Amino acid sequence: MALVNPSWNYWLLEFWAQVFSPMSADVLFTVGLIIVSDKFPESTQALAGAVFSTVSQFGMGLGIGVCQVVALGVIGDRDNKHVNETSHEESFQAFSKEDLLLGYRASFWTMFAYMMACGLIALIGLRQTGKVGVKRD
Repeated sequence: MALVNPSWNYWLLEFWAQVFSPMSADVLFTVGLIIVSDKFPESTQALAGAVFSTVSQFGMGLGIGVCQVVALGVIGDRDNKHVNETSHEESFQAFSKEDLLLGYRASFWTMFAYMMACGLIALIGLRQTGKVGVKRD
């Protein structure tokens, strides 16, 4: 989404970004939950799954907040109306479309950097996972 030009056709990039984005998050969450639960004894698997779910939800909330801060930091205050307006529509109308696009792109690049960091952590942290679900003797 960081590379999208507003004049391009929707089906070129935006559609595919929107299709694959939730699939990757769902797959990562499910696989991570299975691996974490499998590494703990049966008596504490539920607790491990709950902690993993809580930490992942906290991480998503923190990531969304950081992306918003990055976008607003790039947009900056260009002597426009302040956000203390009565509705969000008025505050977003204070910025030009070019400024908003710069903020969105910075936010998408931040998300891309997060995914690269997650991929690196997964490669390093999961290299000795082995097969999940294999019966242990």
